[in-house]
Amino acid sequence: MTLMQRPEERPARRQFLCNAGAWLAGVAVWPTGCRSRLPVLEVVRVDAFTLPPLADSLPAPRTLTCDRHGRILVLDDGGRVLRFFPDRTLDTLWPMPASEIGNPEGVCVLRDGRILVADTHYDRVVVFSDSGELLETWGTKGDGPGQFQWPVAVAEDDRGFVYVAEYGGRNRVQKFDASGRFLTAWGGHGTKPGLFQRPSGVVWLDGALFVADAFNNRIQVFDDDGRLLRILPPEVSDWIPSYPYDIAAGQRDDLFVVEYRAGCVTRLDPQGRCLGRFGSPGSALGQFHTPWGLTLPDVRTVWVADTGNRRIVELRLQID
Repeated sequence: MTLMQRPEERPARRQFLCNAGAWLAGVAVWPTGCRSRLPVLEVVRVDAFTLPPLADSLPAPRTLTCDRHGRILVLDDGGRVLRFFPDRTLDTLWPMPASEIGNPEGVCVLRDGRILVADTHYDRVVVFSDSGELLETWGTKGDGPGQFQWPVAVAEDDRGFVYVAEYGGRNRVQKFDASGRFLTAWGGHGTKPGLFQRPSGVVWLDGALFVADAFNNRIQVFDDDGRLLRILPPEVSDWIPSYPYDIAAGQRDDLFVVEYRAGCVTRLDPQGRCLGRFGSPGSALGQFHTPWGLTLPDVRTVWVADTGNRRIVELRLQID
């Protein structure tokens, strides 16, 4: 049986409503940390809240994703999987099978409802049911086919294939079928096209896999067999990402990237053109300190794992 908890109270939260008139007048309500030539991502509300405490500590969120019901799953550095309703009420939470040596960094909800967690420091993928029951694990430690060294991100494509990105060892992406059977792999450690230095976020959009290649300050785009299609941003671009740690698909043929070093959330089109950027390094509301992940439960809402500030930030966007 899996340990479940359902608290009676909501987690603590703060809310700030921005001055929409100031945005329209071009006055910065918060410092954006963005270059003046880049468009601003228009945010009409910022809301922040903390996760439920664990003993005497306040765990930090590491990454998050959402399911088809709009519920948001969060991994924290207390070794927990937490699931929230869109109104930030905690639905349920459960512990990872083990967390003594480290905590997971990637999570994905499959179309069949199963939850895959990249259990980074245990070199495996852990599979849970929708209710949090441990179903199975994929892989063992190693650099062979189907083995893992520090898996940090996981995603599903529109045909049910699963992609797992690894930071350690080979710095690669592996592809599996829905049952966990290894199919192919590509990548390697380096700076050349097709190689990675911490592929820390993956998402499938419009027939392609977008990989946030964090330490190379770029996003690489592949087909489902690992052939490199393009690199973002293009050579001529005002947007230069600064440690893109995670990437998520929007619902308007767009992408959102969280930048770990810049403390920004950036909206892109699939060709890498910057559509807007918001945030700066810091601890004030509207700033981020080493953010690790993000997800979009609906077309105008972004949840950000503001890891260094030990909080989740919800952005409400002004998008036509």
